[in-house]
Amino acid sequence: MAGPKLTEAEQLELIQLWEQGERERVSPKLEAFRQPARIKGCRGGRGAGAKSWSIISLIVQRANYQRTHVACLREVQLTLEESVWKLVNETIERLRYPGWKITKEYIDKPSVGSHIIFRGISDMRRDQVKSLEGFDIAFLEEAQSISTRSLDVLFPSIRKPGSEIWFAMNPEEDVDPIVARTWGANRKDAILVDLEPGPIDNPWWTPELQREMDEDFARDPELAEHVWNGAPRVQGERSVMSRAAIRGAMARELPVDPNGVVELGIDVARFGDDRSVIYKRQGKKIVDEKTFKGADTQRVAREAWDIAGRNPTVKIKVDDDGVGGGVTDKLRDLGARVLPVHNGGEPADAKLFTTAADEQWFTLPINEIDIPNDPDLMQELAGRQYRYTPDDRRKVESKADFKKRYGRSPDKADALLLCFYQPLQKIARTVRILGV
Repeated sequence: MAGPKLTEAEQLELIQLWEQGERERVSPKLEAFRQPARIKGCRGGRGAGAKSWSIISLIVQRANYQRTHVACLREVQLTLEESVWKLVNETIERLRYPGWKITKEYIDKPSVGSHIIFRGISDMRRDQVKSLEGFDIAFLEEAQSISTRSLDVLFPSIRKPGSEIWFAMNPEEDVDPIVARTWGANRKDAILVDLEPGPIDNPWWTPELQREMDEDFARDPELAEHVWNGAPRVQGERSVMSRAAIRGAMARELPVDPNGVVELGIDVARFGDDRSVIYKRQGKKIVDEKTFKGADTQRVAREAWDIAGRNPTVKIKVDDDGVGGGVTDKLRDLGARVLPVHNGGEPADAKLFTTAADEQWFTLPINEIDIPNDPDLMQELAGRQYRYTPDDRRKVESKADFKKRYGRSPDKADALLLCFYQPLQKIARTVRILGV
């Protein structure tokens, strides 16, 4: 039975409410910023999640309805035009909020007591920074440029109960100071978001933006990785692989070799926020992949068995350290040809590498293979660093150190490496010599 018919005025009110809701919509991933948290940060390239546009919209929405004091900060601000002052002004107009007072010094909503200022941190004396202690939100613009010294002064200065520090960035280095203090610190009181270009993270993505991104990648792929995909502008000099080589592997389109060897590599999640990842290759081409969170070892094994086509001749290599042993055991029960790989174990070439994991990184035939075009995989492959041991062997940094910088474990990279790795080659040669 139909309910009572709405009056014309009620229908108009509903339409207006819907229209206002549409105006107040932000990037889907950044909706999380509406929840309370001490730190709220995001990183990504141009057009990724409409970062600044969405954050300023969220800040203005809050300040419009409740008393909120906001400091919009950057490392250096020579003129007001360098700040987000114009964007705040335009956002108030776009959201059609009445009663705001716009000046060249500040922006206020007197009826609720909201107050927004714009400052350069390095231009402020220490006591001026400390005077921000009564503010509710400090928003750090272009946070990749803010120095460690400025952060050391600012973070303890924003001390009002319930106060929050927001930031947006496009990384300059592998570990910018703000990354070390947030993603790298593994803070439990933080909402940290990685944004990607495209219509999923940015509902307002346009064909024009897509065309500009494609043109930039065609003209200067290295710069485009930074501008659009949010890769650090400067790749660490101790990176195992160059972004150019990885990009070449992602752009390579090899035909599927009908006679190519079929193998799987599995990296099994160790902690709650890690992912279990499976890659399948045929010859030098990745032909299947699967990533999931929260799966137990039994499910991971069954998924891998299905991806292998339940074919007992397909070699399945598993990171057998830690919880990976459960996957190995289940695959054996299923009848799979499983090869456990101990990443911390002895490499095939102990003269060059300290562990099997190090050997995987430096023997991946990156200039010959065809791998998925995946921003996460690009970051994990390009971001892993190495050092030399006292006996001149190359040693890849630990997963924990990578996770401190990037906020997640390099699970995709590790699964890909396993997929192509040929472990214990010296043993295989010995077996052949003996004619076994």
